[in-house]
Amino acid sequence: MINISMKDHVWYIKWASACTILVAMVFHVMGWTPWNSIIQLVGASGWIYVAYKWKEKSLLLNFIPQFFIIIPALIYYAMK
Repeated sequence: MINISMKDHVWYIKWASACTILVAMVFHVMGWTPWNSIIQLVGASGWIYVAYKWKEKSLLLNFIPQFFIIIPALIYYAMK
């Protein structure tokens, strides 16, 4: 268990980002495009910040490519 004094802003961003990605999953299952992708990008942004602060390359490897996948898809979606 983490002592309350040890919780910095990164801890809150981590949990907010995790919850945001769960909401994006629900939006995806419901078929609410493009909102699911936009919310996913918000959550991924938070995780990228956390990974940068923690110097955690595996998280960066997971979340940075999502931008290169989701943003072109959003552009394609907007143009059709």
